[in-house]
Amino acid sequence: MKKIIYVTPHLSTGGLPKYLLEKINKFKKDFDIFVIEYNNISNSYIVHRNEIINTITSTKYFCLDEDKTTLLTLINKIKPDIVHFEEIPDTFIQVDILEKLFRLKNRPFYIVTTHSKESIPNNKVFTPDKYVLVSEWSLNQFKSNTKIPCDILKYPIIDFTIEKEKYKKELKLDANYYHVLNVGLFTEGKNQKEVFQIAKMLQDYPIKFHFIGNQAPNFKNYWEPLMYNKPNNCIVWGERDDVYKFYQACDLFYFCSTYELFPIVIREALSYKLPMFIKKLDTYLQEYDNIYNIQVIDDNIHKSKQLILDQFKL
Repeated sequence: MKKIIYVTPHLSTGGLPKYLLEKINKFKKDFDIFVIEYNNISNSYIVHRNEIINTITSTKYFCLDEDKTTLLTLINKIKPDIVHFEEIPDTFIQVDILEKLFRLKNRPFYIVTTHSKESIPNNKVFTPDKYVLVSEWSLNQFKSNTKIPCDILKYPIIDFTIEKEKYKKELKLDANYYHVLNVGLFTEGKNQKEVFQIAKMLQDYPIKFHFIGNQAPNFKNYWEPLMYNKPNNCIVWGERDDVYKFYQACDLFYFCSTYELFPIVIREALSYKLPMFIKKLDTYLQEYDNIYNIQVIDDNIHKSKQLILDQFKL
């Protein structure tokens, strides 16, 4: 069985580790999989890290300490057929180590993925054998800027069975209310502020707003003022390992992010057939056009407020 090492900048939170977990599940029957976490940036947000370790077993997971040359030692020891960098290696691996990695004799086949809309290949010093991109937009950007082979692997949309009443009861969601879900790390780009503003205007209606996602210290200047003025109809759950329950229990997914490449949460909401309101970003291309349960919203919060009321016939 061939061996793959996934080298990831971190496994703390967000779309990158979730996407990596999905790839591991997809390929684990065909490959012997190892994961190297280059930087442990948090011991608090560990949901995805734990899921990955449980999937591949702890003996195949490695977290580098301050001595990053251990990466070279592990590659030489494991002798993988493929090393897959889960982000552009120049952005998180120091240059002296990259120079050695790309000069290895009989080096493995190097694949690179990126989860950032800012990444383009023409200014990268160390080039892989192949790029595997997460979206059509990203694929187009790379194909037009490099001669290196490019492929695409999207996070899947799965036809899940829905158990709405079961999870409403388990999560103790009030049956007399409609429940609106927002999923994502609290940051300016995710734009939870907009949901809070709309929630304030809907406090007299039987609607509750639920937020899944951590409030990391490095984004405290964004989320702390929001929490000081949080409306009573907003419930902040933090990071959870059971988001699938909320997708099934809630009645609407409100995703007003203004900065994204190809967010996993939209595809998860589609998998659970949850009606959703999203902003149409340029990086989505036509991916979500003309889908029956997706309503496109803009920056007019008064209009969005009315759309929510119309959705629930209030």
